[in-house]
Amino acid sequence: MSASAPFVTQDRVRWADVDLIGIMRFSAYTRLVEMGEQELMRAAGIPYRSAFDAPAIWLPRRHLSIEYFAPVRIDEMLDLVTYVSRLGETSATINVDVRVTDGGNLAAAAAIVVVCVEPTTFAKRPLPAELRLALTPFVCSAPEARAGKATPPLLR
Repeated sequence: MSASAPFVTQDRVRWADVDLIGIMRFSAYTRLVEMGEQELMRAAGIPYRSAFDAPAIWLPRRHLSIEYFAPVRIDEMLDLVTYVSRLGETSATINVDVRVTDGGNLAAAAAIVVVCVEPTTFAKRPLPAELRLALTPFVCSAPEARAGKATPPLLR
């Protein structure tokens, strides 16, 4: 078992997220995925605000996939279990498991691949050592992340 652990934050299913019968729309999950990614970066000491001040690199998304397992309804509290499943030379895979807080049922699992590029040319470049070091505490496999070992939830 790895010494690393996922980061967990929470949010609710909002009115803007649901369809006419109160079930979260599939497209609304991207908001949760972005939130999980942003809060993981903040927990790693890399707030997104600093990425826009004087960017040395950009991390555009190359891939997003979401697998849906169970519906969630308006006002349900959700845990966003966020972890890095792969740190490559020029890219990283960030995963967000969306779980219902009461009962822990897995509602959806997302994976985002971000690629490190030069801001002006978009030429690929290696992930900076400081970024790799900051993300290392959150590197784990899906089975490890789903085993329940995580940082305490950050209530939103």
